[in-house]
Amino acid sequence: MTAKRKQELLIALSIFLALCSIGFSFDGTAFLWFWQMYPIIAVFLLLFAFFAVRYWLKLEIQKQRQNILAAYTQNLEAREQNNFTHLLSPREIEVLVLIKEGLSNKEIAEKLFISLSTVKTHINNIYKILEVKNRREAIEKMNEK
Repeated sequence: MTAKRKQELLIALSIFLALCSIGFSFDGTAFLWFWQMYPIIAVFLLLFAFFAVRYWLKLEIQKQRQNILAAYTQNLEAREQNNFTHLLSPREIEVLVLIKEGLSNKEIAEKLFISLSTVKTHINNIYKILEVKNRREAIEKMNEK
């Protein structure tokens, strides 16, 4: 039985018991409240209804905690995926910043005093780490951060 179904049954039972405890009967001359005829039974019914509602609230709170925890975990994972800077080397971050500025591979090599093949290696590493295929996607991924 699912938690939702348990909650539905508990609330229905609680309502039924509460109504039973305040019900009345007609003896032919007057209406008698249930609690007037059998006060101890009415008290027990109300107590049982109280504990059923309390248990239902406990289940509801537990469900809300699970939802909050799931949302928090999902948010944390999304942040970790967007925080790629710890995966890139300092030089790769420099190359990525220069790519964002719109520099070509040759201009990046000249600015950083490295060879063109080293720039291409850094760019390929960046693409693999960021899981992108081109400069535009790398810049978009960097801007998401």
